[in-house]
Amino acid sequence: MKATAGEVYTVYNQYLKRYTACQVAYIAPPDSVSKQPWAVILSLDWVGDAPLTAEELPHLRPLYKDFMYWSRDLHLLRVPLEVPPQYKLVGTLPSFTDQPCRSYGGWSDGYDVYLQIRWQAIPEERRRAFKEAAESDGVTEIGGIPVKVSSHRIMDQHEPFDSALELKALPCLSDLICERWHPDLLEFLRETPFVDEVTLLNHGQRTLDLRGTSIRKLMLDMTGLEELWLCEGTEQLLFQNKGPDACAIHAPEDGGGLTLQFIGEYRPHTELPNLQGLHGIELKDFDLTGLAAVHPHLKELRLWGAPGNLGNFSAVRGFRELTNLSTFDLFGFGADDIPTPEQMPELRWFWMTSLPETAAKAAKQFWKSKPGMDLRITKPRKPEWLAQNLDNPFRGWDGAEHIPAAAAKKAANQYRKTRSQLMKLAAEPGEDAQAQALDAVTAYTQTFNKMGFIETEERDEIYMALRGILDALPDGTLQKDALMEKFEQLRDF
Repeated sequence: MKATAGEVYTVYNQYLKRYTACQVAYIAPPDSVSKQPWAVILSLDWVGDAPLTAEELPHLRPLYKDFMYWSRDLHLLRVPLEVPPQYKLVGTLPSFTDQPCRSYGGWSDGYDVYLQIRWQAIPEERRRAFKEAAESDGVTEIGGIPVKVSSHRIMDQHEPFDSALELKALPCLSDLICERWHPDLLEFLRETPFVDEVTLLNHGQRTLDLRGTSIRKLMLDMTGLEELWLCEGTEQLLFQNKGPDACAIHAPEDGGGLTLQFIGEYRPHTELPNLQGLHGIELKDFDLTGLAAVHPHLKELRLWGAPGNLGNFSAVRGFRELTNLSTFDLFGFGADDIPTPEQMPELRWFWMTSLPETAAKAAKQFWKSKPGMDLRITKPRKPEWLAQNLDNPFRGWDGAEHIPAAAAKKAANQYRKTRSQLMKLAAEPGEDAQAQALDAVTAYTQTFNKMGFIETEERDEIYMALRGILDALPDGTLQKDALMEKFEQLRDF
């Protein structure tokens, strides 16, 4: 169904666990982003336990977004004309606004509306103090270090406070990074409704009870942790160390609103049968066997290879409620392992990047004709490409729109040459081994100095590739720090 100006829709908001509403404010003409017209949707200031009814239409008003650091404004979004099936038409009203909209997206899952409603539940006095602090030019002290009152983020490594209660001097603090434990940290977190992003490293705790806090995103060192209680609003739990953990995780609704991210290996958390999302990064060998039985209600599965092999990918069909699926730099599966729309009826977002060529062809063939499907299958890899590139940190350059094919090949060849030279020098060190190693790093750096397309992402990849070579060398043979210094001196990107 195509959207029409003035139409009012109601939809279930999974975050609020209630119904919300929006209006198609107007239809915008095609622009530089799309050759198709856009529907501009306006969120409405209405929440209900049941879907909106036609009788309630006359009482509707626009929702203004001003949570956290946002300035007060209407919540508008340009979306495709096609209305998703979960949006139910209630009726039509004269459009509330024709205000220009420069924000693009899909039909919202209601997350911003949830954040705004959550914000409005905080006492007005505290919200006002937050906004005043965000605009303040004032300075206070944290751990004896001058800090702006408007600071959003504090790191105890840079502002070494002892008592977390010192942080009360920062009314608009929202992001806290702790690399050691503070005994009164939990007391502080339970008193502030604004700190919603927390990183805890080297905490040394066996049990951690975060109930009563407002943490939405938690980056957590799982070392030594045996039991964890998450608060009502935690949406993301990101493990900060590689390998399986040994922790029992207690989450509201058995993980119903939670996305968990692990690094390398995953120990299935059977105590989270309703887990909503699972993300795996830096995967070398990952097997999907049995995972659907542990998390049968999973909605999102995203897997990134190191690169790596994905075992029993066909088992993904067991996730009957999955809506979002993506893989990146993962191999070891073929056309027969790709699920069909009949096997995964709820899937509507399916992205695969850098995958076996046969699997890529099957994915496109199976899913290209499903209505409303967000399908993106890119960088199919032939067997010979895999043989040449699985050890190539610049494999992502191959097929990138802004990188010439010759440059991608040159980067891979230079990496292999430099790695081979330094490995040989470290294994058979002579009197001039360090000088030869410096020459090898010079040649490596100058190869990239000649490339004119290098931006932040490419610069990081060049650095990490060299760092990876040096980290693989045995200690005590070459002066690794001097080699990195040479790279930093010579690079002009």
